[in-house]
Amino acid sequence: MGGQISLVMAGSIAEELGIKPGDILQAINGDPVKDLIDFNFWEAGEELELTIEKPGGEIWIYQVEKDYDEPLGISFTASVFNGIRRCHNRCIFCFEEQLQPNPRPSLHAKDDDYRMSFLEGNFITCTNLKEEDYQRIGQLHLSPLYVSVHTVDSQLRQEMLGIKKSAAIVPVLQRLIDMGCLLHTQIVLCPGFNDGAKLQETMDVLSSLYPRDYTCGGVISAAVVPVGLTKFQKNPAMRLFTPSEAGSVLDMIEDKQRQCRSMFGSNFVFPADELYVKAERPFPDAEVYEDFPQLENGIGMAALFRQEYRLCKDNIPAAPPKEKLAIITGVNGRAALAPCIRDLNLRCGGDIKLLAVKNSFYGPTVTATGLLTGSCLLNALTPGSYDRLLLPANMLKFDEDIFLDDLTLAEVSQKLQMPITVADCSPQAMIDAIFK
Repeated sequence: MGGQISLVMAGSIAEELGIKPGDILQAINGDPVKDLIDFNFWEAGEELELTIEKPGGEIWIYQVEKDYDEPLGISFTASVFNGIRRCHNRCIFCFEEQLQPNPRPSLHAKDDDYRMSFLEGNFITCTNLKEEDYQRIGQLHLSPLYVSVHTVDSQLRQEMLGIKKSAAIVPVLQRLIDMGCLLHTQIVLCPGFNDGAKLQETMDVLSSLYPRDYTCGGVISAAVVPVGLTKFQKNPAMRLFTPSEAGSVLDMIEDKQRQCRSMFGSNFVFPADELYVKAERPFPDAEVYEDFPQLENGIGMAALFRQEYRLCKDNIPAAPPKEKLAIITGVNGRAALAPCIRDLNLRCGGDIKLLAVKNSFYGPTVTATGLLTGSCLLNALTPGSYDRLLLPANMLKFDEDIFLDDLTLAEVSQKLQMPITVADCSPQAMIDAIFK
């Protein structure tokens, strides 16, 4: 199949050869290139033979001599070229199974591919690993990997994953560790299933696999993420944590953190920001999250935003914006942003509004900002009520101005009769967008 080239860097070896976007790299030195892992491995060599398929189907062979590790200067449209390995589990908590009826195909494309785990930090269950996968992971030193554990109780894990075959995870973790893999793990916590004593058991077992040092394999972090439920979920056994239950989970995790700090100097296990929101507790300081090992999993995002805001708040102009401006966020985002916006208004003498929009599309139990849709904004806002809206970029498709409900940014702006500015999810980007 090969990898379709999306970009050729100016002045690169590839540009000098005449390689173009749209060309397909089929092989290097006669070896098929199945993914970025293959490409990165073979690209490092000094003498390369590139097999390129042109858009018309012609096969061109390029001979390359270059310095060791000198890049060819090409990027690809995807990280995996021969098809992503899909997830065939039927997890009782699966969020993708709770999406709207007939969503766009990419929203139902659940991957369970160890290559995407290594390349992009996607979590995998390891239920579809084959012997050749283990061999490749070991031979190419594919580390770190991100593993969905949920529980170390094999029977309970099998039930939670919705599969008939064995779901024992500890032997899998140990085999990967023996090959030198560092592992980030996650526990999607479901009330009445893997919480309480089962959570304690899972944290204890995972922490026992912490490495002596980072030159050998081991489990180096565990994230605890509460189950998310939309109005489309159909499993009657699934429910959300109450504030009191969320507080008890945090107490258990914080006790484990103290134990881990005394044993090996790391908090090791980290609760999702959503647990603090649910329990109505303040977020910890950024130092608690160490090097933020699972930031993309919603772990420590609020603490990092506030830390970065403190570093750039002196750049805030002394005069307020001349327009009536509102910043859109979700329920979780409001808890993180509210102190920053209060401080910002004090510094500039402004009255910038922070609007926490409820999710009318997926249901009020969905509180993440990134899951707000265009229709949520249309339901929540009165047309023309502000001079301008500011949205975080994670509300839109990464490569297109389109919401999860397929409404476009332009459509929503037109219906609301308000211009909309989109900014990256950082304090400096927010300040720049406010005072542009």
